Amino acid sequence: MFEQVSRPTWAFAVGIIIAAGVGYWYMASQPGHMMSDTHPIGFADSDEEVHVHSDWVLHIDGITFDLSDDKYQSGNMQVLHEHIHLHDNNDDVIHRHDHGVTLGAFFNSLGFTLTNECVTTDTGEEFCSDDTSELMVFVNDERLDDFKDYVNQEEDKILVYYGGSEDTEKITELLLSVTDKACIYSGTCPERGTPPPESCGITCEI
Repeated sequence: MFEQVSRPTWAFAVGIIIAAGVGYWYMASQPGHMMSDTHPIGFADSDEEVHVHSDWVLHIDGITFDLSDDKYQSGNMQVLHEHIHLHDNNDDVIHRHDHGVTLGAFFNSLGFTLTNECVTTDTGEEFCSDDTSELMVFVNDERLDDFKDYVNQEEDKILVYYGGSEDTEKITELLLSVTDKACIYSGTCPERGTPPPESCGITCEI
């Protein structure tokens, strides 16, 4: 036979259920958030929150780098940088979760080094601008000068290129190869589907 529950205990349980329901409603109603199995939909920089996505390609000395390996990815078991990262074995989209985090800081998190003259890979190979080759960064088809300190913006398309500065055909080909997946994570192209789950630790919920 069931034991009768006292009135104070019953009232406390009801209070907990109501509080949980109010909390769920509040989180679901916040701008830029979606209550689902995925983390919140992205949004651009604001005073309160940052959740920025940018497409990019890294091409050095004739090689387009594949950074989808686990060692370049942040997740619940490995956070390479608290506020900027790749994750879920997708190397097409950079995710930034705080103000002022630069492209240089992003490269450092991957074990690379980026200056305005040189890029060094995680294996220690250094590639610097010289008379025959040049390190260049393009954002939305525009070439940047001070790119080490550039802070990626919502739905930027970024190309980091080292190679012949006169090889305009190859540069054009690479610019066209930068994906446009950031809008899916940002929720600005809902016709292409909902944002996929992102497993990058607690920073995905900030």
